[in-house]
Amino acid sequence: MLHNWEIWLDVHISPIIAKWMEEYTGFTVKSAYALSLYTMDDKEIYLKAKDQGNVILVSKDTDFSDLISRLGSPPKLINIKIGNCDNRTLWGQLKPNINEAIHFLTSSEIDIVELD
Repeated sequence: MLHNWEIWLDVHISPIIAKWMEEYTGFTVKSAYALSLYTMDDKEIYLKAKDQGNVILVSKDTDFSDLISRLGSPPKLINIKIGNCDNRTLWGQLKPNINEAIHFLTSSEIDIVELD
């Protein structure tokens, strides 16, 4: 795996997920709060991630998928299709597939991976 990528979690995903994901994957994972993105709209976040370079956004928001499809990558996207649930349930659903999703995004031309 290429660890020169950062993973940024959207505002709707708890910072505790960032901690668990970083421990599990070995990648640098930052919450929207740690990055001070919580007041920005999706296009501003997309542009900031694009400027940063090797960023994978993790979001439940379809706007990022639309932005990446229209304006290109980076950033790349893990689009979560899991409904509202508590943090442990969300992480339990993400954990079995997160490393494979990251691998696809960091080692191929694939820009968006959906997890459900």
